[in-house]
Amino acid sequence: MKRTTRILLADDHPLFREALRHVIGASFSQTEIVEAHSFAETLRAANLDGSFDLGFVDLIMPGTSDPLEELGRLRAAIPETPILVVSSRDNRETVDAVLALGAAAFISKSATKPEMERAIRSVLAGDVYGPMDVLQPPPAPAEVLSPRQRAVLELLGRGRSNRQIASDLNVEEFTVKAHISAILRKLNVKSRLEAVVVSKSILDRR
Repeated sequence: MKRTTRILLADDHPLFREALRHVIGASFSQTEIVEAHSFAETLRAANLDGSFDLGFVDLIMPGTSDPLEELGRLRAAIPETPILVVSSRDNRETVDAVLALGAAAFISKSATKPEMERAIRSVLAGDVYGPMDVLQPPPAPAEVLSPRQRAVLELLGRGRSNRQIASDLNVEEFTVKAHISAILRKLNVKSRLEAVVVSKSILDRR
């Protein structure tokens, strides 16, 4: 006999719950779905019977002043249940915070049905699912800067002027200015001072 998969589905929008039920139905042959419309209901369901195989949770629901704190409480209530957060608040800061709290997946509400099904398969395989720019972060600054740019940055950190850097590196002063402009652009900072502030962490990677 096929085992029934117990799923906690928390979202305050009926239409989106219906859409998720279709996704879940395509992924599992036999399910028991417990629905909740708020974090308070979600926590009650988790504390009443936390034997869920998966949880789909909207991050923004009524009566919630701090959704990340509520998500942390839910994770504590059902620590063995993989939580898939499905939210329209899909900026990088939120995604990072959600995954840092131990969620198994972050799925944007703008995701397609195949994307949602792929997220479910990924979680069932024991992986973490989320936007690729979060799971595969950009190269570290030490990898972005050229060796000469790192040398210029190191001298900036020592308080050297453009003229002194040019003398130290045996290059023209306008070349130093060009390197500094490139450094500011690559590090996404606006001044030499900001570049110096981040220089230690960058140079430590050499």
